[in-house]
Amino acid sequence: MEKNKDKVAIVTGAAKNIGRATCESLSKLGFNVLVHANSDKDGALETLNIVKRNGVDADIMIGDLTIEETSKQLVSEASNLGEVSILVNNASQREFNKFDDMTFDQWRFVMSINIDTLFHTCKAVIPEMKKNNWGRIVNLGGLSAHISAIGRAHVITSKSAVIGFSRALAMEYAESGITINTVVPGLIDTVRGASAGRSLVHPSHSNPPIGRKGYPVEVATMISNLCGPNSDFITGQTIHVNGGSYFP
Repeated sequence: MEKNKDKVAIVTGAAKNIGRATCESLSKLGFNVLVHANSDKDGALETLNIVKRNGVDADIMIGDLTIEETSKQLVSEASNLGEVSILVNNASQREFNKFDDMTFDQWRFVMSINIDTLFHTCKAVIPEMKKNNWGRIVNLGGLSAHISAIGRAHVITSKSAVIGFSRALAMEYAESGITINTVVPGLIDTVRGASAGRSLVHPSHSNPPIGRKGYPVEVATMISNLCGPNSDFITGQTIHVNGGSYFP
């Protein structure tokens, strides 16, 4: 869409799955896109090619967002594509460690990726959004923070923190034209890393009530809706995309 052609969306963890689908969805709305990945350059380049088919400007950046300087660089790279307007914090880490065996290093590893990176990226992006009195931030939560799970104390704690963080910033920047929301995917048909352990299931059933796993594009569609011009009145909310697996 012509009205979005000078606006840039930053999507973290966008080498595959929900991140990739979000980049594609936002590019279809006419946003330029900076595709971020921690280390998967090949995956990021695949996402980049998909995005460019929609006729927008795009680029990739590879880097560790637990490092403050990386987030500053992220914004700098995005600024080359236009006005930094959207941040989707999708990058996250899911590990499986029973608490009896969990080390503090394992705890901090998950916390640093799932919540500390949000601090860094938001600190870097919000000043740019304030200049234009307009911005959209969407943080990705996790179903386990609502239904719990064994072996994921670090994941559940960090994803619960994401919700509090989003609500706090939503209040703080409401008068700056910046909305901040959390989208919580349910059981989504994605490629999972080996360290994530088995897929989570709701205690009462193996599949959501609709009878299937969700698709990345379904989560991406919700994210894109929250990034549009008609979403000004939606902020500080936690929105579930889970096929009925959990009812707030």
